[in-house]
Amino acid sequence: MTPNYVAKKSAWAGVSLPCILFFWLIFPLIVMICRIVSLKHQTTEFYDGYVIVKSGVFSINERKTVFPSILSVSVHQSVGGRICNFGDVHVDVVGKWDVNLNGVCNPLELRDYLEDKIANVNEIRHVVVD
Repeated sequence: MTPNYVAKKSAWAGVSLPCILFFWLIFPLIVMICRIVSLKHQTTEFYDGYVIVKSGVFSINERKTVFPSILSVSVHQSVGGRICNFGDVHVDVVGKWDVNLNGVCNPLELRDYLEDKIANVNEIRHVVVD
């Protein structure tokens, strides 16, 4: 015997406003956590004659570059960056390759370190010239 009417359940009945909000809040949260983990595994190491840039969580990428003399260092910090102590550091160097570090912890400390390297190089130049 064939029924006169079949009542089917709607898929939308299982979706409520809290479910929708939960999904739209969880997905960005997962993306944000993945980004934070990725950013925490990016480092830039400064040595006397070269720079090593390391990145990667599962596979590690490492780039070593000769670091010529520094011309200038500039720091940009937003209001949130000043509160949370992070910012962008731009290092102008001799040659074509400039160093742009975005979202660095303690940018003023890095600037002071690099400016100290500039001062030491200038002192050495004066001794060599004299």
